[in-house]
Amino acid sequence: MNKYTVLKWEKLLLWLIPPILRKKTHVDWLNLLLTPLNTLYGEILYKMQHTGQVIYLEKVLNDAYNPTKNYNPNLSTEQKRSDELIYIDESVKPTLEYVYLHKEYYEPDGTLLIPKLEVYKHYEYNKNRNNKPVYLAHRKDYTQINYANFRVFIPESLIANGTIIIQPSNDKLQQTEAIIVANIDFQNLLNFYKLAGKSYELYSYHQKIKLKEEI
Repeated sequence: MNKYTVLKWEKLLLWLIPPILRKKTHVDWLNLLLTPLNTLYGEILYKMQHTGQVIYLEKVLNDAYNPTKNYNPNLSTEQKRSDELIYIDESVKPTLEYVYLHKEYYEPDGTLLIPKLEVYKHYEYNKNRNNKPVYLAHRKDYTQINYANFRVFIPESLIANGTIIIQPSNDKLQQTEAIIVANIDFQNLLNFYKLAGKSYELYSYHQKIKLKEEI
């Protein structure tokens, strides 16, 4: 934080009080009156120093709901998971796949040219992020489905200790891994800092799960 943005309120107050009035009781009373202004100044300054960029948005969320963790923007996604930090990742969208004829799977000598094609349903896509088996994207996937711009991952430890409360899912088929956070202050904080027009989904993760299992 730049020094010119740091105000030493007690020292400033003493400078503004005439010497004849610099008594402890008078100073304590004025400091009490100055406390709301000091708090408001700190909150506004904090908001001005953080934007909707990923590193700032991650820092804001961890400062508010994961204060015991030391957030480092230079950590990789795997390290953030290992440290049980709240982090942000890009959204998952199905990719177009080519369909080959049976004869195109093998060389003339019988060598397998392309892995065996297996297809699964749309709601299974998030659970098979390594694209095995292949998901054949349909035109409806790009015209009738709205995908979030980014995903926010919350460690399960914050849910287990009650810091973040999630609503039970009404999806009996469990076709999605996305969760709904019941903390209104969490949603308000996220919506305040995120870029306008950007949508998001919330997910929980377990610290022991390896990154490659998530992708």
